[in-house]
Formats: sequence, C-alpha cells, structure tokens
Amino acid sequence: MSAHFNPYVQGWRMGNAQSGANAWGSSSGEAPSIFGALPGGSSSSSRGQGNIPPPPDATLFHITSFRPNILNATVVDTRGRSCYRIVTDPSQPHSTAYYDAHRRTVAVVDWSAARPSVEVPGLAPRQSICSWLRAMPDRASRLMEVRGIAYIWVPEGENISLYHAQSQSHRLARVYVIGDGVKVELSPHAMQAHLADVCILSASIFLSGRNID
Repeated sequence: MSAHFNPYVQGWRMGNAQSGANAWGSSSGEAPSIFGALPGGSSSSSRGQGNIPPPPDATLFHITSFRPNILNATVVDTRGRSCYRIVTDPSQPHSTAYYDAHRRTVAVVDWSAARPSVEVPGLAPRQSICSWLRAMPDRASRLMEVRGIAYIWVPEGENISLYHAQSQSHRLARVYVIGDGVKVELSPHAMQAHLADVCILSASIFLSGRNID
C-alpha cells in the first residue's frame, strides 16, 4: 500500500491498494478515500506536507493487523505492546467496538442507520458521527468537541492533523498511512489532555471508507 499521496491532486483518493485483498475492505476493488469521512477542500494547507519524522517527544500508536480492514485491527505502541483493539464481530457487522488495554470499552460505533452513530462512555453520549465530527462551513475540515474544548481535524498533504479550533499554531496530533497500517502521533499536550482514545477512534473512522454524512 502506498503511503505517498496528495488528496488534493488525486481527488481525495489514495494510491493503489495492495494486491489481493483490499486492505481497506472496499468491495469495489478500489482503495477508499483516505479522507473518506472528511469533506473535500478546494485548496491545500502549506502546513504538514509530507510525512516528516515525528518529534522526539511524540507518542506514537500504530494501527495494524487489519482483519481485513481498519475496523478490525490492533493498536500497538512503539514497543509492540497492545494498547487498543478495534473489533467488528462478523456476527454483528454493523457494530464496531473499541477496547483499551484493560478491556474496557472506549467507544462503540453503530453503522446500521442512515447516519452512523458513536458513543464514548463517560465522554460523549450516543449521537450521529456527523454531529460529533461536524463538517465546517467551508467543507474543508471537521470540528470535534472533547471535554468542552473544541478541536479541528484538517487534511494536510499526507496527514490528517488535529489542532485547537481557536488557535491552530501547534499541531496536537496527526494521522498518516504507512506500509502496514496507520500511524497516530500525539504531542505531549494531546497526551496530557487524554486525547489518545478519541484520536484512535477518529483515525479509524476517517480511514474506514464509510460515509458518515
């Protein structure tokens, strides 16, 4: 799977999927939009172009072991230790559950309705994903509120980046594709704000190829 793409040039489409089974689970044989759940923008930002090396103080998670796609996967840290599991049981294909290392339920996504819903126990009540990850008027980003603080997800070159909605001077997190999965990189501030759970959740939604609007 190619990790080198520019959604603005390639029409929000990722490079060709691996031969054989589509790693993203697309039944059409094509790789779904890398920003499938992010609205398209008319121009790209100059920030974050390309997958530059992570800062030394960043915390990295790796979404890997797709079975066969990102909605059935394992999330490990840089030491290979399992931190989260993303589980879509074949007997309940319209429900995706997220578990942490202590087997606690982090989130549940219900894909069955016309507008898929998400629930984050103790953080966000059940609501449509398009309400929780709300498209901005310019259709180029999505707003997310966590613990009363507004954040914004923005596609930037080969990244999906997270910033404070009010001040976008410092990137809090970024998501990008690598050869065998997806990297989720969090700044120290993002870790202190306990954003790991929602960043893993958002990354898998953005790269699921599902339409949430």
